[in-house]
Amino acid sequence: MEKEMQISVNKNPSFTEIWFEGFVEFENKKHYFWLIYPQGKDDKGESYETELRWFFSGVPKEVRAMYPKIIESFKQKL
Repeated sequence: MEKEMQISVNKNPSFTEIWFEGFVEFENKKHYFWLIYPQGKDDKGESYETELRWFFSGVPKEVRAMYPKIIESFKQKL
């Protein structure tokens, strides 16, 4: 017996993103990231959350822990 499933995708974009590149230097090695800054708001007028993605998976936990500091630093520069 097959289960019914329906997929729906809105043809109009909900928001756009601006991607910034940066890095954290830790123990003489640079760990690069993209900072993703979404433009737009949801149906309730709330802004979408800024996100950080590392270029590579081998980023030390001490550097990954800087995630909130990096985003806060970016927002202060706006």
